[in-house]
Amino acid sequence: MIWIGAFKTAHPGWLTLSPLSSSGLGSCTQQDVIVKQPFYRPSSHTAAAGSSTLKIAHYALADELQKLLNESNVLYWVKSLLNFTYEYIDHCIDAALSPPSFQIPHLHFVDAGIALAFSHHSLNTQGTSNQAPTADIKVGTFSAVYLLEEPVTFGSPGSQIFAKFIHNKDCEPSLDDDEYGYDLAIFLAFTQHIQYVKTDSLAFVSDY
Repeated sequence: MIWIGAFKTAHPGWLTLSPLSSSGLGSCTQQDVIVKQPFYRPSSHTAAAGSSTLKIAHYALADELQKLLNESNVLYWVKSLLNFTYEYIDHCIDAALSPPSFQIPHLHFVDAGIALAFSHHSLNTQGTSNQAPTADIKVGTFSAVYLLEEPVTFGSPGSQIFAKFIHNKDCEPSLDDDEYGYDLAIFLAFTQHIQYVKTDSLAFVSDY
């Protein structure tokens, strides 16, 4: 496991499609990917005194599929919003008398996709998220679902780290003005304003 977040676990993996995709995720063999799976913490769970062990449980298969489909749909829309923002920026530059005196960052959201696993042998699994009657899964049937994403790292060469630029609970950049990447955080805050104004207050990307 790479890390565990508030709602999903992340694991290292690789992807090979046949045939290969023309670009993006799955465009090369054994492409490194992050494999994510949603989880929940059982309400009855209480950590033992002095124990750092975190107990988690996975949702029923149908629930996992719905949650990951919802997330992939969100990724589709945020990509569209960011692309729209760049189109607006390009329009303003074309209409200006002179080019901007600063460099505009060119960013993109991660390539992602849903991976469905099919069983190669019979097994038993839980039937629902709240109850656990066993149900047989036969060979060749849908048995698991994962969200695959391209790996994300950020930082200076030799010290690649994951960075949160803007959190959806705070409109201020998550980085201090003396931290590496603060200029990107300011630019992303600018994109939020463009998205909010140009969609007549309907939508903006709240989490970068």
